[in-house]
Amino acid sequence: MEYLTAWYWNRGNFRAKNEDSFSLQKVRIDGRQAAFLLVCDGIGGLPEGETASGFVTEAMTEWFYREGIRLMGSAVWKKRAAAAAVSALARSQEKLERCEREEGICCGTTCTMALVKGRDFALIHSGDSRAYRIGRKEQLLTRDHKRDGMLCRCIGAFGFEEPDVLFGRLRPGDLLVLCSDGFSRMLPEGFLISGLSGEEEKAGTYFKRLKGMGSFLMAQGEKDNLTALALRCCRKGGRG
Repeated sequence: MEYLTAWYWNRGNFRAKNEDSFSLQKVRIDGRQAAFLLVCDGIGGLPEGETASGFVTEAMTEWFYREGIRLMGSAVWKKRAAAAAVSALARSQEKLERCEREEGICCGTTCTMALVKGRDFALIHSGDSRAYRIGRKEQLLTRDHKRDGMLCRCIGAFGFEEPDVLFGRLRPGDLLVLCSDGFSRMLPEGFLISGLSGEEEKAGTYFKRLKGMGSFLMAQGEKDNLTALALRCCRKGGRG
């Protein structure tokens, strides 16, 4: 099994800075392709949102190379790797809380992360960024952590609550899409499946499709930063 991957990251037309951060890593583990995908969206109503999202993205990418790859080498890796990722996020929480105590800066970020090996994936999710599986249908995998329309769970500002952990499998041809709420909030129903499904193509094609979607959303009035990552589970011979 091989992967095609693509990313889209745009400040948008209205925000002074981009508070989204992402990581997209592809490696081989015991001869099989594996991947790490992460989208963090800094909380715009708090100071230093881009600092929080960048910090968590960097910390979790370091965790993936230091510990995640080793854990994913096991035949029964999903629960162990997901539990270790949650522990790593808890350590990031502690550091952000210490920053608040010592520097007086209260900041936070959403975090939606995927660990993928072969056809199996584990999702770790906190906040209102989203993960979708695109195959025969468009399936939203995550739930928004909101209360009365307001974000109530993240890494940082609100104290630590255990992220949601989900497990699943991809069929050949399926896509896994992670995106910030700026990319998902105004998505018409079926927009992802109509824009991304089809025959296996080059990774550059998926970038162009994501970019086109982002341009459409901005034209519809989306004012937030926009980030989207896509991974397609291909048969042997996928390019990109």
